Amino acid sequence: MNKSRLTARIASSTLVAAMVFSPVLSEGAFAKVDSNDVKQSDSASSSSINVMSGDRGEAVTALQTELESLGYYSYNLDGIYGQITEDAVEEFQEDEGLTVDGIAGPEVMGALSSSESEATEMADDAPTESVSQSEVVSIAESLIGTPYVWGGTTPDGFDSSGFIQYVFNEAGVDLSRTERDMWKYDGTEVESPAIGDVVFFEGTYDVEGASHSGIYIGDNQIIHAGSGGVEVTDLSYDFWQDHYLGVKSFK
Repeated sequence: MNKSRLTARIASSTLVAAMVFSPVLSEGAFAKVDSNDVKQSDSASSSSINVMSGDRGEAVTALQTELESLGYYSYNLDGIYGQITEDAVEEFQEDEGLTVDGIAGPEVMGALSSSESEATEMADDAPTESVSQSEVVSIAESLIGTPYVWGGTTPDGFDSSGFIQYVFNEAGVDLSRTERDMWKYDGTEVESPAIGDVVFFEGTYDVEGASHSGIYIGDNQIIHAGSGGVEVTDLSYDFWQDHYLGVKSFK
């Protein structure tokens, strides 16, 4: 059995087990589960329990893992059912033609299991791309909080292009040193960003061509090295809209 199939099966089994046997922490208190709802059969148990906004614990982590494996979730697996997890569930529900309510109930669990089985059937065809995207985002997230240093190219401090170059180098992709050269010479320009792509901006300071960039992590957000250090920012802000240049994929 290949690694992707094993991971998918483990995640699916963990999700059912976590929903049945783990107490769910919601709004700072343990949710009360009626003992009549806990059956001997995993399938019967999973059909009577919902995971929803405000919940915390292993069931949420398992849900996030399944959503991540299908490309709906790209953040830390923190076991907290917040807005990001709810948005991911709603996006999955919409794609599957289910009622869009942000609640991971029996229909969602069944559809996740089915979709993940189909995804693992095709995993051998393009494993490198998925691993690359996940790895790029994971590396970038691990550097959040690193201070901004002009000319910085290490975890001691980054400038904007030094951050991008370092992250992709760690993921096995060599890039040019400056945003201007990355935009001119590296990768492939795409119309809209996918997770792990780089969004470029121009005119953020007095230099010709691309002058800033960030790694797209989904939900219209990027991780970049700004004046306050490596941080997450929203592309909907007027500043980014006014200076938007384009997107490149470095797969």
